[in-house]
Amino acid sequence: MSSPRSQAESDALALLASSPSLLAKLAGFSGSGVDSGEVDWSRVAVIAAEGIWSSTERAFLGICADIGGHVADGSASADTFGARWDALDGQHQAMIASVLAASAQTKRDDERVVLERLGFSFPDPVRQGSRAVRVRLGPDIPAVSGDALGRERVGYRDGLTAPEVWLRGRGVWKMQAARVIDSQLLLIANSGLVRMVGTIDGITLHGERIAIQGRPLPDHPLIGCPDPLENGSQNPVAYGDLEDPATSGSDD
Repeated sequence: MSSPRSQAESDALALLASSPSLLAKLAGFSGSGVDSGEVDWSRVAVIAAEGIWSSTERAFLGICADIGGHVADGSASADTFGARWDALDGQHQAMIASVLAASAQTKRDDERVVLERLGFSFPDPVRQGSRAVRVRLGPDIPAVSGDALGRERVGYRDGLTAPEVWLRGRGVWKMQAARVIDSQLLLIANSGLVRMVGTIDGITLHGERIAIQGRPLPDHPLIGCPDPLENGSQNPVAYGDLEDPATSGSDD
């Protein structure tokens, strides 16, 4: 058995434990069981490569093996994490993202550390206040096929409920991950007005785009007010400090 860093193996064990029952039992069979933390990741990798399971299940196991510490000798590009990730369906991708991001979504400092290891640089700390990200929605239109958040329509129209506006506004956007993590509020605007406000508790990554994890705040006093981060840019994303009227929004 390989000896990965304890946090990496813990993440892999969490993935296996949250997987469909067949895969969880398979993980237990491969070693001494998920509960004891004794899994033979090399064996899991062999099953991922040679098993009789579907491509989705084998991709899932292969990713777990990689996270758990297995390193294949002379691995080809088809065996990389990215290639396996592409083979997963949306349900498995969402499950993996939620488990891996769980700690970061409750502990923002941990998320910053992870992003710094991935090469993101953070801006200098700003003054105390409510730092916000603003996204500007266009008109109501059909969502693209295979939308990352499972939506049928995106954009804004009158009559949407608070959860509907939140779902349409929280993703997926080309954003500066470091600045999103360093903010507390998401403002969703349309036609120059704030239509919804919500918390920023974490992020999930969808290729080069980001979706925000949080909760809508339908009673926030900014709803219905002019967009405080409007800056004239065509970019729908802006960042700023809401408590400083002199601070103008900066586009992405």
